[in-house]
Amino acid sequence: MTSGKTQRLGIIGGGQLGLFLCQRAASLGVTTAVLSPESDCPASHVADLMIAAPMDDGAAVEQLIEASDVITFELEAVPDSTLQQIRDAQEQGRVRSNPDVDLLALIKDKGSQKIWLQQSGLATLPFVMLDADAVAATVLASGIELPLVQKARRGGYDGKGVQILRDQSDLDGLWPVPSYIEPAHTGVTEVAVVIARDTEGRLVSYPPALMDFNSEFNSVETIEYPASLPDTVLRQCADLALEAITALAGVGVFAVELFITEDQQIVINEISPRVHNSGHLTMDGFTHDQFEQHVRAVMGMPLAEPTAVANATVMFNLLYNDRYQNALAPTPYAASLGAGSVLHWYGKTTPAPGRKMGHLNATGDTLAAAQLSIESALRTLAQGGPIKGEQQ
Repeated sequence: MTSGKTQRLGIIGGGQLGLFLCQRAASLGVTTAVLSPESDCPASHVADLMIAAPMDDGAAVEQLIEASDVITFELEAVPDSTLQQIRDAQEQGRVRSNPDVDLLALIKDKGSQKIWLQQSGLATLPFVMLDADAVAATVLASGIELPLVQKARRGGYDGKGVQILRDQSDLDGLWPVPSYIEPAHTGVTEVAVVIARDTEGRLVSYPPALMDFNSEFNSVETIEYPASLPDTVLRQCADLALEAITALAGVGVFAVELFITEDQQIVINEISPRVHNSGHLTMDGFTHDQFEQHVRAVMGMPLAEPTAVANATVMFNLLYNDRYQNALAPTPYAASLGAGSVLHWYGKTTPAPGRKMGHLNATGDTLAAAQLSIESALRTLAQGGPIKGEQQ
């Protein structure tokens, strides 16, 4: 740790979340070092120090520790050996980890997270853990009726690591990995609540936002604020999310994903111990976004009090397809596309179907107006011709 005035933030992971964290850190006078296996990752364009190496490279992790006062994470899938190395350095007083490595270890295993939710008395769907050698008979004897959902305990993100098993014939495709199963509900509404918690335990929450999914990729496509739900339901969602993050007692920004079932039960699906896709609308829809709040929280700065800049904000994920070819650029940029819409392009160099390449934010007096702005921006992207924007 440095004893000087300049604070130094180390970030494990260099994707778009790391990119935006670096930008907000710079605006707060905090320098950044990023560890990522991709030398041309989005964050590489803005980080003060880029360490291009596998995340389990001990020498690279040591370099990050030496360059940081605080280490944080833009993803959960951090190797256990890396977490142990950071834990050792923290015990030696050489660096701080926010959130704590033990918390990350708990949350990155979706099974242990699910058990923690249950033991903490937090509402979640019933579940049964499965070993890697589980077979159809194991599932049929579990008490969880078909249709059901199988979720891998590790490695799942953006719809990966989740499959629906609708009938007994689907059980032949049971994944041979440590996992858990839970009931598959139809007509579920999904809501996210993004919350910042500082080193003193103070909480600042954004309002609940409604999530809509792309059925082809099983990935979030649209986020809407305000969520079009009764006020009583929104309050219950916010209260449950705050209860969870209070119990978790971590430092930083967390996203609590909630299910509202067809019989109006509100339960926690999962918690992400980091800035989150569902919070991207805060970049243009609020006075202080989730990335600023995370940097403030993990660096021990006072949290800001965000307020909405418009009645409504819609975020649309740009999951790559050929329509977005004209937006491609090797560096991150932001561009106004008119009618209150802003394009945030991540500068990823390898497009692939369904990969998050950027997102659109649009504000308006109503959700309908913001959605019209999104549709107009999508037409602009599809029409061809270069998109001119400022480098992120």
